Amino acid sequence: MKFPHALAAALAAGALLTGCSSHPGSSPGSGSSASPGPGEGEITSSATSSAPKAAATPSPSATADLDDWPNRPATSDKVPDAVPNAVIAKGYTGADYLARLTKRWHITLSARKKNDFDADDDRPAVWFSSGVAHPTAGTELSVAVVWSLDGDLKSLTCAAGRTAPGRADFLRQCVELDHPDAHPEAAARWLTTTTAAVDKLHDRTGKTVDSPLYRSGSAATVLVVYGAGKDGATYSLRVFGTAS
Repeated sequence: MKFPHALAAALAAGALLTGCSSHPGSSPGSGSSASPGPGEGEITSSATSSAPKAAATPSPSATADLDDWPNRPATSDKVPDAVPNAVIAKGYTGADYLARLTKRWHITLSARKKNDFDADDDRPAVWFSSGVAHPTAGTELSVAVVWSLDGDLKSLTCAAGRTAPGRADFLRQCVELDHPDAHPEAAARWLTTTTAAVDKLHDRTGKTVDSPLYRSGSAATVLVVYGAGKDGATYSLRVFGTAS
């Protein structure tokens, strides 16, 4: 199964700057070119016809966009394009949590790489890493992570196909990120309810569907489902920082 690269989704999900698209498969910036797959930890823009549309022109204010986020599942054209450029919490790297998550799912994260963007781009440089596992032939579970240059976690993105073995448990463990002010049990309950709701709208419309945001402390989480056909739908779960 071919997914839009989880790292591309992370970079396009507000981990980098105000005004990025929230949708997987979007290019992390104009002029980005395809790169090697998740194991190499590179940025790619491997969007397909079933993947969400590319980002619109960035808006100047992302904070208001979160306030305007729909309070029920919505197709991607009804969801704000921008999310904040923020770390999840000062001093929080997520290192211990990521070690447990990747060990449990046999995912090897690539070495951290620095993205400085183009010389004429005012986006702040970041560290990024990603990895992928294949539970069975044709299925994938992937993780992508973005940190500030200080090492603070900016976003965690997990992607899984609907048919991937262990998919529900994998996404539940991703939503239980142990950042300050996290409430793992509440997050897991939210995910169960939200998955059913986004599935219903996606299956009815055949379009990319975003969940309402789950907010906990200075982090927000969104579940996106997209794609169809012989490979089935793909879920992208992203936890990103909202603190200034």
